[in-house]
Amino acid sequence: MKILKFWWTSLGSLEMIQKTAQIVTEIKNTSKEDVVVVVSAMSTVTNTLIDLCDLAKKWDIESVMNWINKLREKHENVIIWICSNNACEEHFNNIKSNLDILHDIFKWVTLLWDLSSKDRAKILYFWEILSSILLSLAINKLGYDSSFYKSADIIMCEWEYMNSEYIKKLTEKKAEYFLKEHNTQKEIPVITWFWWWDENWNIYLFDRWWSDYVATIIWNIFDANSVEIWTDVDWVMSADPRIIKNPIIWDELDYSVSAEFALTWAKVLHPKTISPAQEKNIPVYIKNTFNPKAQWTKICKSNKLSWIKWINIDNNQVLITFIDNSMIWWIWYLYIAMKIIRDNSVSIDSVATSETSFTLSIKESDLSTKLKDELYKLNDKFTITIDVNVTKISIVWDNINDYSVLSTLDDIKLISKWEFNKTLTIFINKVEKDIILTKLHKSIFWI
Repeated sequence: MKILKFWWTSLGSLEMIQKTAQIVTEIKNTSKEDVVVVVSAMSTVTNTLIDLCDLAKKWDIESVMNWINKLREKHENVIIWICSNNACEEHFNNIKSNLDILHDIFKWVTLLWDLSSKDRAKILYFWEILSSILLSLAINKLGYDSSFYKSADIIMCEWEYMNSEYIKKLTEKKAEYFLKEHNTQKEIPVITWFWWWDENWNIYLFDRWWSDYVATIIWNIFDANSVEIWTDVDWVMSADPRIIKNPIIWDELDYSVSAEFALTWAKVLHPKTISPAQEKNIPVYIKNTFNPKAQWTKICKSNKLSWIKWINIDNNQVLITFIDNSMIWWIWYLYIAMKIIRDNSVSIDSVATSETSFTLSIKESDLSTKLKDELYKLNDKFTITIDVNVTKISIVWDNINDYSVLSTLDDIKLISKWEFNKTLTIFINKVEKDIILTKLHKSIFWI
């Protein structure tokens, strides 16, 4: 069995949905294996739903309804084109019923003047349901049996509305039942990727970036032979090819190295993707939907470590620093600050501590007004500074103990070295991303 995961860029338009369906059916034909597909949303849908949540909090019901109508038109137009004006009543009804539910949830939220994490989860889970309906239809139109399924049919997760985690033993039982009930030799299942619900129709979501992770979960529990992640790049490279003209290209990466790449936000993979694959020593292939005949990067157990190098620049970082001269004698100082971060569902990137201070980094998008207000309430215990003028530089290479690279950087605020002794993360004053990336790539890597 092969698990195929398609990014949102693979489903960005009618043409790409049809191209993705062709890739799926060609793999089914040539490999002679069962094929299971995991999908992301159509392009812009995810961000639209997130924006709609913000509009709902402002009680702008008219704007919300206008955007839902645009989503309805976007998906129904794809069905019309795929069907070539022939009847596709079942798929139209599925799109309509799901968007009607979405409409009712938003109406309820705006009338109540409230958007809880429970309601937010109920809204955001729609983003993959709609694309799974469309891709399943496109595969059907190529002459293959295909049905769309909710990830809830296969995966069970913890009872956290946002950023939940799957429960392995219960998921294995559900997956076993799914395979008994569905003939994957005859049918190509198309599965949404990141949510589960309970008997009261409460929705529990994984993080929005975890789609690759869910693909490897399904691959692990289905005991598949491989997983292919179809995105918009031919290879995994040492830097963004839109900035660096001749980045280093790898045809093979070890699990541990690719995990470090992902942890430094190389967006080809989510950090959690690797562990289910590594557990059974089964390869992950990174392929390009826009260029399906191109070569790929294989992630596996590999000895190709000594020459691996990679660099990433992220200008969307915030450093939060807590300072108190009496901190050395105080046991609970970290707990108080971390509890606020946790209660706001914010992920921490790096942490540095000393006898009288500690600093942590978060994404700029996570620095909400609510979080800032709660942090500043601690001013009676700490002196707190929040620095939004920050760039994070992540470097993965085999000579990470050579700190001479730091001599080219000005005003270093925080340094972190990671577990496998292959990654160095540096925070500095915000700089022009393209300039610093080019400068470091020339001084550290060969071109």
